[in-house]
Amino acid sequence: MKQLAIYLASIFILTTTMTDASTLTLKTLLQTAKRHNALSKSLDQRALATTAQSLADTASDPLTLNADTTRAIPDSSLSGYEYSIGLSKNIKLGTIQTQERQIAQLQSQASRIEGEKSVLSFRNTLKNLYHQHCLDREKYSIIKHSYRDFLTLYKKKEKAYEYHEISKTELMQLASEKRKLFAQLEQNKMLLNISKQKVLMLSGANSNTKTKLSCRDTYPIRSHIRLGNTFGLSKKAKQKRVQSTQKMIKRYSHSLESLSINGQYGKELDVDRYTIGVSIPLNFSSSKNEHARAAAMYKASSIEYAYTQNMKERKALLFELKAQLKSQASMIKTLSQNYKAYKNKLLPLIKKSYDLGESSVIEYLLNRQKLYTLNQEIYANKKAYYTTLFNLYTLSEKKD
Repeated sequence: MKQLAIYLASIFILTTTMTDASTLTLKTLLQTAKRHNALSKSLDQRALATTAQSLADTASDPLTLNADTTRAIPDSSLSGYEYSIGLSKNIKLGTIQTQERQIAQLQSQASRIEGEKSVLSFRNTLKNLYHQHCLDREKYSIIKHSYRDFLTLYKKKEKAYEYHEISKTELMQLASEKRKLFAQLEQNKMLLNISKQKVLMLSGANSNTKTKLSCRDTYPIRSHIRLGNTFGLSKKAKQKRVQSTQKMIKRYSHSLESLSINGQYGKELDVDRYTIGVSIPLNFSSSKNEHARAAAMYKASSIEYAYTQNMKERKALLFELKAQLKSQASMIKTLSQNYKAYKNKLLPLIKKSYDLGESSVIEYLLNRQKLYTLNQEIYANKKAYYTTLFNLYTLSEKKD
């Protein structure tokens, strides 16, 4: 019984630890953001509102009740009240109502598709922030390792100073560098925490100090990327808008659109009257529908021209971003090679020279600072690369 209690307690502790110290992947963050994203919900509700409004605008007119009464006093001895009551109804003929609803539906669908570009931009922003955090974490790890190495060196030099092997000035210079490295370490630790909180807040994930981001699923740095079908959302939205104008042209091509039916009962002093009537608008007697068709054709041309111009500008920007991405990837490769060569070959030689007393502490510290500057430059270019990459995905409307 005691062993069973210990076993259950260990399971509880393990479960609690796993819950508190969760590790979130990029896929998990995107799924969480999708569930909590108010932008998508707003677009859905707007689409429902537009649909409901279009149904209201194109609904049949209600029955109209007409009633009146009159006090009649003719020349004869007969006098009294006369009244009439009737109903009238306007009826749309043929497929008029259906076409009007199709026009409204196509325009609503176009707006919803264009709204998807905002959702796509949000997802790519979240991806970029995730990658920025992973770079911050990698950078912090390198700085932390560098600080520990320098701390080991500093402790050795402290002992060397005790045995009068180095001067107090040299030890003071090393101490100043140690404080500087510690400040850099703390600064990057703060930036690391800020970048993590930004990702968690934007995704809507649970935020606590034990939550970690995986960073094992980052996109590789490549000079060339395949975008496939670009501007898919813009093309679909344009097609929907053009289809709505085509429906509009058909809508205003009918010679007869509606008719009004009315029925009335009238009670006069000595006569009962029953009246049935029909009213038919004669469209050929007005140029209203002709102007409406012309407006629809002009609108279709405007949509095509605007889309063509927009595609020219976006393709030019797409070309620029692809060239920029290639340049950044090439720069990262070159800087990484220089950093490795400097760290693994040149700096050990300089450190050995310093340990042997062949070079000064100033020379050694300057070369360490150069290594740090190279590292900063690499991460600055990596951050710029991922910003360009996800801007490219947003511009091209690429979904993955």
